[in-house]
Formats: sequence, structure tokens, C-alpha cells
Amino acid sequence: MPSVSIVLPTRDRPERLLTALQAVARQTHQELQLILVRDGGAPLTDEARGAIRALGFPTTIVEHDGPAEGTARARNRGVEAARGDAIALLDDDDDWTAEHVRRLAAALDHDDKADVVYSDVRIVRESDGSARTIARDFEMGRFTRDGYVPPSSLLARRAAFAGFGAFAPEFTYSEDWEWLVRVAKKGGVITRVPGVTATIRIHADGMSALVPERMAERRRCLDLLSARHKLGPIEPKTFWEVAADVCPAPNATTS
Repeated sequence: MPSVSIVLPTRDRPERLLTALQAVARQTHQELQLILVRDGGAPLTDEARGAIRALGFPTTIVEHDGPAEGTARARNRGVEAARGDAIALLDDDDDWTAEHVRRLAAALDHDDKADVVYSDVRIVRESDGSARTIARDFEMGRFTRDGYVPPSSLLARRAAFAGFGAFAPEFTYSEDWEWLVRVAKKGGVITRVPGVTATIRIHADGMSALVPERMAERRRCLDLLSARHKLGPIEPKTFWEVAADVCPAPNATTS
């Protein structure tokens, strides 16, 4: 199976980062590398550095001091440092089951035409503990209206970043969505691996939170996405709203 580099950007979320590192530590895939990218903010805590040292596979810490450069540049720095055959993305506020990377790597290994594979996900709203599920095959027409593949759910061949380009830094939001649309429009193959192996948390400090101070910039990014790829109007949503729209049947009874 392909070796996998996990790219984990973080900034000023010490407790959430420890939980994410626990998800990395429990992975059962045999050939792993962790690239942790600190995008500004406070230095990593001793607890985080200890958790990284305790991992039983190679690790690289990429640290940027000063103002945050943004998720796109942070992920790009991680991809540049990656040595694995494939890249797994993990946001510092998300979680994985122990089999997440192994299952996706096996799927990539069994399908040499696939450039990107992704798992089903559980969406948890921390304010009340309620949950929804996104479990949908890749369908370009629907995906261009609702980006329903969270970055923490996907595994991409490292060669895909060479072939389709890096994350676009002009997108301070939705850079992962733009990249996947670009991959698909340029002929890349994106394939679902059924089964929930990732958890996406919706909370007030999340990058996608629908808070007034971020709405203007989110709309700018969505308008740019629409214009660049000739899509229709796109409304800001979190994955909570997306789950209800793209998978209405299983999520119909949740508020």
C-alpha cells in the first residue's frame, strides 16, 4: 500500500491539537509520516511536542512565526515537506478512527485511476452534541453547489499536487473545495470510500463558522470560486448545513 504523509496545520488550539495528535497516533496504517505546520500564533506546548516525539514514525515540524499565512499556504508547506506516496489532511479540530488512513490507502492502492479518495464523515455540532452524516458518491454537478468533501476526510496522491497544482493562497476560505473542483475539471478522478471514519466538529472558533466578522471574506472567496470555475451563486454554509442538503434522508430528523 502507499506510504502516507499526514499534513496537520495548527494555530493557537493546544487542547484540540492534542486530540488531533491522538487521532494520528492511533492510526493502523504501517507507513506514515506526520508534518505538523504551525501557522503563527503561540509556540507549541510541551505536551504537544511530547506527543509528537512519542509517535512511532517520522515527524517534521514546520513553524512559521508572525501573522498567520492562512490554511492554503500552511497546507502547501506541509505538502512540500511530504515524502509519502499520498497526502492525508487533518484539521486540528477534527478526528479520525484508527482505520481511517489504512482504509483510504487501501482504496487508493486498489484503484490506480483514482487521484483522490475520501471517506464518509460524521458532523458534530458542539453547541448541543447533535450529529449528522455526509455519505455521498462524488457527483460534479452537486459538488459544485455544495462542497461536501471535508479536507479531513480525503487522501490524495502526492503526484496530484504536482499535476493539478497546490492550494490557491488567494482563498482564505474554501481553498480545499477550489482544489477539488480544479482536480475534477482537469480530469482527475475523485472516489468515495463508504463508511464513516472522520469526525468534523462545528464550533464557534471553527474557520467555517457563520459569524458576522467573517462573512464578507467568506463571500469574497465563494464569489471567486464561482467566477474562476464558472459556477452559479454559492451561499456560505458550514458542513452542518451541507449535510442536510446533500444527504437529506438520514439527516431529516436532526435540527
